[in-house]
Amino acid sequence: MKSPTYYLIRLTALVVVLWLTSPFIHAQSISGNVNSSASNSHLAYGNVDIYKGSTLVATVLTDREGNFNVKLDTGTYRCVIQYAGHEKVEKTIKVTKDEKADFALKADASSKYKAVSTTTLSETGASSGTRAYDAYTKEKKVVPARSTSPTYGGAGSGYVDYSVATEYSSGSATSIADLPVYKGKSGMLTAGEINDFSKWTLWKDLVKKDLNTHSKFWQIAIKGRYTVQLTSQNGLPLSDAEVKLIGKEKVVYQSKTDNTGKAELWVGLDIDSVGLNDKYQIEVMYQGKKETIRNAKPFEQGINKVKMNVVCQQNNVVDIAFVVDATGSMGDEINFLKAELNEVIFQSKEISATLNFRFASVFYRDHGDEYLTRTMNFSRVLSESISFINDQRAGGGGDYEEAVEVALDSAVNQLTWSDEARARILFLILDAPPHNTPETRAKLKKVYMQAAKKGIRIVPLVASGINKNAEYLLRTAALATNGTYVFLTDHSGIGGKHITPTTDKFDVESLNAVLVRILKSYTYMPECNQDIPELQLTYPDSEVIYPNQEQPKDTLKNPKDSVKVITPVISWKYFPNPTRDFVTIITDRDVEEMYLTDLGGKALMVIHNLFKDSPKQIDLSDFPTGIYLIRYEVDKHWVTGKVVVTH
Repeated sequence: MKSPTYYLIRLTALVVVLWLTSPFIHAQSISGNVNSSASNSHLAYGNVDIYKGSTLVATVLTDREGNFNVKLDTGTYRCVIQYAGHEKVEKTIKVTKDEKADFALKADASSKYKAVSTTTLSETGASSGTRAYDAYTKEKKVVPARSTSPTYGGAGSGYVDYSVATEYSSGSATSIADLPVYKGKSGMLTAGEINDFSKWTLWKDLVKKDLNTHSKFWQIAIKGRYTVQLTSQNGLPLSDAEVKLIGKEKVVYQSKTDNTGKAELWVGLDIDSVGLNDKYQIEVMYQGKKETIRNAKPFEQGINKVKMNVVCQQNNVVDIAFVVDATGSMGDEINFLKAELNEVIFQSKEISATLNFRFASVFYRDHGDEYLTRTMNFSRVLSESISFINDQRAGGGGDYEEAVEVALDSAVNQLTWSDEARARILFLILDAPPHNTPETRAKLKKVYMQAAKKGIRIVPLVASGINKNAEYLLRTAALATNGTYVFLTDHSGIGGKHITPTTDKFDVESLNAVLVRILKSYTYMPECNQDIPELQLTYPDSEVIYPNQEQPKDTLKNPKDSVKVITPVISWKYFPNPTRDFVTIITDRDVEEMYLTDLGGKALMVIHNLFKDSPKQIDLSDFPTGIYLIRYEVDKHWVTGKVVVTH
């Protein structure tokens, strides 16, 4: 089990990594250094905000040595430097060429935040005896960014817990005492993601069979899915619109459109099926205008599409809250986890000029402990968030269940979420479920609906200790709020035993890769002029070959075997890319099903029966401007290509 400090700092750092993916290219720049006037030490990862008048036009972080560089157009700007434990500094700078400006910040004795020094950020490791144990790292093996998991199988239901690949075995060490002591290194933790929206038919089947007992246990079930797609007349997705599902003249569910213009609505969260066959209408409010779909169709009959004649307005605020179990069971490997954050932050020299991130944290324990919740409200200053996280310690608990519902209620209803935002994301980091009482169940349903109404997407990140009951409950939280479910795996050899989720298959990735991908998919939007930001996605955009050309075609089934297994090369291509409407796909073999998804993994179209060397044309003209993924399965591995739609 991992410490709360680790997860929070790591996730915060990964957001910064995401910021690096949007280039900001101009002719001139402001560069310089930020240090502490008292100690003359560099201030690493401080906020450098650039304003033109009252408008924030760019924001970067200082690097590990306190240096920064901001690309700007010619003009006069106000440069604001903020760092935890120090007084804010402002300076007006006229930019006509590459300008230089250094800043010495005075310590602020009245600040409630401690300064986070460069030494603390770069040298935290296993010095206090924490063991970052990873046997395959000792053997100089590396976890790929994304790897293939083995074939699932078994008698009975057909959906079984996924077996891990033997190539990720944690080695021969049998106890913590036998394992080497490491300083933390980023990229070592492994994880998987299940987006039940992308496997909707499978989810419904699982709830009827494998997960049915857990549904009854919690008396919570996701019922009656209605999906809305909102775009402008010229095909741009419209985010943060209010959407209501109305039945029998009352509002049944409320949500907000996400960065892709989609909203998810539900007939109910109760285990009974009341209202599933009723008639519903959908109301959409955006920029003071209202559109109504009189006879809304459930998801099984298609997506409810709405076009509005409005001016393109993109909000760049992104709110991220970390809700963390701080009980004793989460207290191991604190130094390792801090160090992993530091390595990620070290790579994050500057951030996107367009996205305005804010961070908040809620640490929680259980009734009868020292405290129920400790909260830091939203702040734009990254070093303040890290300072707060560093001050937290794990303790208390005693029994298995914790006050999860209290923490969620505090985060959803007491934090000052932005009234308007591109994305609101709540990472729920935990290793135990809430207590199962009627009061708790009622509060969970209520807070799920409140989160959905505010457009807050819940993303559970579960550590060792989570059981099947908790897995089911947390996957419903993700579905109810348009989120996704993330889980640590045993492949890293770090921490306690992690259960494998009930599903058909999943990819094993580094936790970094999973979270950065989620953050990209939740915050990416095309510009109003329909420019597509470069997200540095690793997917090909015209021809896909599996396996990679760099991989050997001849592989051994087992190192001790003498019989070689020839891995077939499979290729498929698609064109034109970008496209306004049609894409033609050609494969070198028959493909029964191919999927078109958004970056979040939601399946938007199923393409049936592609035949070898026979062109298949699909119409994407109804889809909003953006980046989409074309995927199909080869050797139990999802092979993916990227396609861009513009209008």
